[in-house]
Amino acid sequence: ERGIIQRAELFNLILSDLYGPRELVRKGLLPLEIVYGHRGFLRQCDQIRLPGSHQLISYAADLARDPDGRLVVLGDFAQAPSGAGYALENRNVVSRVFSSIYRDAQVHRLAPFFRALRASLASLAPAGVEDPRVVVLTPGPLNETYFEHAYLARYLGYSLVEGADLTVQAGRVWLRSLGGLEPVDVILRRVDGWYGDPLELKPNSQLGVPGLVEAARRGTVSVVNGFGASVLENPGLLPFLPRIAEALLGQPLRLPSVTTWWCGNADERSFVLSQLDDLIVKPIGRRSARASANGWELSPGQRAELTARIEAKPYLYVAQPRVAYSSVPCLDGAGIGARHAMFRAFTVARDGTYVAMPGGLTRVSASPDDQFVSAQLGGASKDTWVLASEQERPSGLGLHSGSGVAVIDAAGSMPSRAAENLFWLGRYAERAEGSVRLTRTILETTSVGCIDALLFALTGRPTRSADRQAELLSMVADPKLPNSLTSSLVSMLAAANAVRDQLSNDTWLALGPLDHDLASLHEAFTDPRADVATILQPVLASVIRSLLALAGLATESMVRDPGWRFMDAGRRIERGIQLTNLVGAMVVPTDSTVTNNLLLESLLISAESIITYRRRYRSQASVDTVLDLLLLDVTNPRSLAYQLDRLKVDIAELPRLPQPRLTEEERLVLELSTRLRVADTEALAEIPRTELTAFLRATAAQLAETSIAIDHAHFTHLAPRHTMVAGQPDAMGDTLGTAMP
Repeated sequence: ERGIIQRAELFNLILSDLYGPRELVRKGLLPLEIVYGHRGFLRQCDQIRLPGSHQLISYAADLARDPDGRLVVLGDFAQAPSGAGYALENRNVVSRVFSSIYRDAQVHRLAPFFRALRASLASLAPAGVEDPRVVVLTPGPLNETYFEHAYLARYLGYSLVEGADLTVQAGRVWLRSLGGLEPVDVILRRVDGWYGDPLELKPNSQLGVPGLVEAARRGTVSVVNGFGASVLENPGLLPFLPRIAEALLGQPLRLPSVTTWWCGNADERSFVLSQLDDLIVKPIGRRSARASANGWELSPGQRAELTARIEAKPYLYVAQPRVAYSSVPCLDGAGIGARHAMFRAFTVARDGTYVAMPGGLTRVSASPDDQFVSAQLGGASKDTWVLASEQERPSGLGLHSGSGVAVIDAAGSMPSRAAENLFWLGRYAERAEGSVRLTRTILETTSVGCIDALLFALTGRPTRSADRQAELLSMVADPKLPNSLTSSLVSMLAAANAVRDQLSNDTWLALGPLDHDLASLHEAFTDPRADVATILQPVLASVIRSLLALAGLATESMVRDPGWRFMDAGRRIERGIQLTNLVGAMVVPTDSTVTNNLLLESLLISAESIITYRRRYRSQASVDTVLDLLLLDVTNPRSLAYQLDRLKVDIAELPRLPQPRLTEEERLVLELSTRLRVADTEALAEIPRTELTAFLRATAAQLAETSIAIDHAHFTHLAPRHTMVAGQPDAMGDTLGTAMP
């Protein structure tokens, strides 16, 4: 612990110097090529400082034991150190699975570390801000560590935002929220520094916020860690740390770094080239473990090419010895085996020093022979316990005594992007549920006429008798069909993942089985010998359980804030559209009374209203009574009238500026509701049912218009940013206008 804290203090001083007086370079303690040749050194961030003495707020180090049993530091992480959230999640899982062992072992708890992190971030607010707004800036759901970003944001109580959610106006950073622009005081950055601002840094970045560097320069926002902190993630620094520690701290390093030779030194370069077969060569600006070159694996041609690159620009390369680090026991398919292990320790600045996490993230290699320990390469992780001398008092993160604070406006804390994803989460969930119910009815129906009508309701087009099974399978499992069940589930999960910080852990318990269900659907779709009914029935049962659990959680566990209103509005619009399409496809007169009755029964089953109908009308089949129940009955949660009543309330509760007239979405729903209330179901039931068809089509079209009106009124759609000049290399050698890695 003392060694990690000392190392964090040392790197804090180095960072302060490199973006300040640069005395380390002036005095020859650090070669200038290591600093200026590293892509993490951002000249645009010169002299930008955070409030207080600490410029490095969050720091992590990877440690391992060498063959002599010594702990050595393999790498330092200062840009946006990841892993703390995974360590917390591991702890939560293990403490539940092995609750008695965990309780009796007297393990140091992790909550105090995260309390220190939250207090540290609050202390970095600009002068005069007493209750700062802190946000977590993420690259988005496609980032490999997005889970941690969402997990930490939810745990710490911060808004999770993407670059497009923020804007800089009048030198300040603002959050585009449902309630308008809200000021942002502190940004916990999880976007690589070079991508943070397309105006001053990487011009073609779509992840950053234009003008963010200038806002940080003015001191109106604190970005943690600062954009230029990645200069510390430089293996070229390692050989010089002992001398720098003596100069800046007046003491030797407690934790040694792994032996490292910098090729910018002629003697060390000569040694590296002569011993290349036994060394690992790394660029000082490496992006991943696989960017390293293992000398013993190189062919003669690859060896010659690497030698030429080192000799051309020696200052860009370091070399380290080939060392087998210690292992830990792991369970695999064959039992218990050994895996190479690496431990990541975390610190956070607090009260003039650093606080170390009493634990950390132990990562293990994917196989016994793999020396690379990386989650990207298939490695796993372990919870790591530090034992206390006595039982610790239970402690959580969030609630503490203190003076009263003003209630935070929910609309002001929710980004427009999050509201849009919740809206579509509701729509896709309802679309998937409707597909499952309709598909199950098809599988359980024996009447050919009913099957064709149900398939028409599902696909929207007539189906030939020879294609019924293939058409049904495609509408369930083809991921390329926009309205297939698979497509709806994938889109629903994507929307849910984009708002992970807004959803509870129980939500993911409900959605978790869907990954297995999607795999089963894919297997059925790609196997020409698959028996559709045999495979689909258990999968559809599993899917409907997950969707009903999600609906139940939304109904019983979510606060009726604007986010819930958007999700419920999406669900009501989608259910209304699906119901009108279903009624239009099923209430079609045929020459057979039996077929007509079966069609009505299938309609009621698909609309989850058959039990109510039988109880109320004693199973007497009549089109007008079916329409009464499915269109006009406000007590039936599946009726169109019920959807419109709920939609009216949801829209009225959405945030908006005061105005004397109805909004477009309010007008559309009022028109729909009025038209439905005055509808005569007996007249709609008359043959030919042209009036019913016209009514249903107009209703579905106006519900779609309502969705568009909500989108235009509440969701922010920014035009894509483009660089002014394309095709020119930027300062880091990337080409402007090309796709981001």
